Amino acid sequence: MGAEQEAAQKAVEELVAHYQAKARAVSRAGVAVGAFAGVLVGSIPLSPLRAAWPIPSTYGFATLLGGLVVGVLIGYVIGDPRGKLYQRMAEQARLQLQLEQRISQNDARMAQLLTALTARAAATAQRQAPEPPVVQPYQPAPPTPYVPPVQAAPPQSLPAFDAPPPRLRTVASGEPAPSAPPLSPPLSG
Repeated sequence: MGAEQEAAQKAVEELVAHYQAKARAVSRAGVAVGAFAGVLVGSIPLSPLRAAWPIPSTYGFATLLGGLVVGVLIGYVIGDPRGKLYQRMAEQARLQLQLEQRISQNDARMAQLLTALTARAAATAQRQAPEPPVVQPYQPAPPTPYVPPVQAAPPQSLPAFDAPPPRLRTVASGEPAPSAPPLSPPLSG
């Protein structure tokens, strides 16, 4: 297990070094390409294309330097974030290796803890082992006496509903409504 971890660590370190080198190369390439493009654009007043350029050729050296500066800035703005992307990838690979190492250490600790707990449980169970129960021969249960079932009473006849239902009294619109009896007894005091 140790040899595998060392090999993985070496491989990740190589990957980190590769990503860091690539980050520097991408940043430098962005600046170089930007500088080259800026010099090309700034040198137009010094070339035969100066007729298409509104700036006179006497300012040719200034436009060359201005194009160089602007090109370097544009190359840096484009190349630097791309270089940082590779630096982040290198950092992510390094953190992944650290995470795997911590997980393997935790797995080893959990295995040790599980072994210790299993040994402790086995020792406790061995000390507290109950005596095996004594098996009694089969004895049939004594017979239960017969109890006769209880007879249910015959159902009584239900009252007949031949009488008409009571009539409800209606209140005319001019008469006061009858008051309902109080819900609770009056307080004596």
